Amino acid sequence: MADMSYVFRIQKPDEIFLSYLMIANQHLNMWGIILCAALWFPCSAQTEPTVPHLTIPNDNPDVTLTKFSYGSCNKQNMNQDHWQVISSNNPQFWLWLGDNIYGDSEDMSILEKKYNLLGNDPGYVGLKKTCPILATWDDHDYGKNDAGNDFVKRKESQQIFLNFFNEREDSPRWKRPGIYTSYYFGKENKRVQLILLDTRYFRTPLKSSPSIPPYRPMGNYKPDSSPSAKMLGKAQWEWLEQELLTPARIRLIATSIQFCAPPNGFEAWMNMPMERQRMINLIKSTKAEGVVFLSGDIHGAEMGIEEPKGGYSLIDFTSSSLNLPLGGAKTRRRIGPAYGGRNFGIVEIDWRPEDPVIRLSIRDLKNKTRLQHQVPLSRLNFSDKNTYLRHNPSSFVGEWQTIFGVLKISNNATKPAKENSTVDYGTWSASCGDRTLNLKLKAGELHGTWQGKNCGGKVRFRLSRDGRFIYGEHSEGDLPLQLDWAGWKTEWEKNFTRDDYQFRKK
Repeated sequence: MADMSYVFRIQKPDEIFLSYLMIANQHLNMWGIILCAALWFPCSAQTEPTVPHLTIPNDNPDVTLTKFSYGSCNKQNMNQDHWQVISSNNPQFWLWLGDNIYGDSEDMSILEKKYNLLGNDPGYVGLKKTCPILATWDDHDYGKNDAGNDFVKRKESQQIFLNFFNEREDSPRWKRPGIYTSYYFGKENKRVQLILLDTRYFRTPLKSSPSIPPYRPMGNYKPDSSPSAKMLGKAQWEWLEQELLTPARIRLIATSIQFCAPPNGFEAWMNMPMERQRMINLIKSTKAEGVVFLSGDIHGAEMGIEEPKGGYSLIDFTSSSLNLPLGGAKTRRRIGPAYGGRNFGIVEIDWRPEDPVIRLSIRDLKNKTRLQHQVPLSRLNFSDKNTYLRHNPSSFVGEWQTIFGVLKISNNATKPAKENSTVDYGTWSASCGDRTLNLKLKAGELHGTWQGKNCGGKVRFRLSRDGRFIYGEHSEGDLPLQLDWAGWKTEWEKNFTRDDYQFRKK
């Protein structure tokens, strides 16, 4: 494997300065110290970061990608003690997924000062010295909460972004509107593509509704299925199609907002369902294999999976927030539990097995793994075993771990239910803590009601393709099905502490 540290560090703009400090067994005289200071601190009163970001070219064929870290939602004037633990993992690079600062201003001098506050933080400076930094943005570092193409300072904000991250002179980002770009690592069967989307510069305004149920935690946005609703814009879509046609074995797509989350009131791709479906259709039409989404934004960590008809399962692994956690979000279509504390993500690629494995994990500030999921590359292709929607109702039977306790599902059928069955074979019953459930089988899903000591509502469960998880959603009273009730097997919970799951207030 190529020496990653050498390939990346050769891009250091401060190489001259460091060479003065790394003279082994030699005396560094006063003139040398003065020269170092002159090179390093040309103006003691400046507010710009004194240590620039390390950069890499868009194509790195001699670098085998095996490990990097990522995260989002970092308030620049709050505790920044996460950088030390992130650096201790020795990532090949750090990836920003947006809300890198909370700029929130049309005054670009204020935005710039907030970037510089982050850039001069000692912990972040330490990270900048050890690995390259790659980045896309979300709304707060873009300049305005939930903003899109209506942000009047988007052009100026792009220039500040590129300057702050020390964007290379040959980068295509200087030549076009928006900050979308891609990076490549490795060769042939170890070729990895990293796509950074821009979900702000071209996005049309969102639609909102005051009638959305009050337990939606982060907004009152509703899906907009009109043809005029745009997420990426024409040029970015055309660029993305060419990227997905470019050979690569693994394709990691960084999107600042969640891709798999259903309509929950907050920002997500599902607010523009036609754009979201366009992404799914594009992945299928280009036969792009190895796609995994990385996202941020929601101030909590979780994993979602979309299982499109005729396509393999699309994983969306969310890491948020670095220093502004809000607890686990009430997200339907989540797989497994959520982690509500401060966190960052790690992506590891193990090329050693015949079937290489992508390992996705969420770490807390003690570097403890809180969530983890492994997916072999053989699961991320268009083979029949990966694209067939299995509905085997008998797989519902058993015990599932959930955020409400152990969900026990039983069935008294005298003969096993058939796959894709629309007939209810036998009687279904279930319990979870003080909750009792009345369920019926409908087209491979369990539908029904639940009742607890003080409240009740509707419920629905669906199996994941691999049978390791159940998608669960429930309501309170007569409200729609909009709260999660995901289930997972016990072995998946080994990295999760239920006490860390914090419900958001209604």
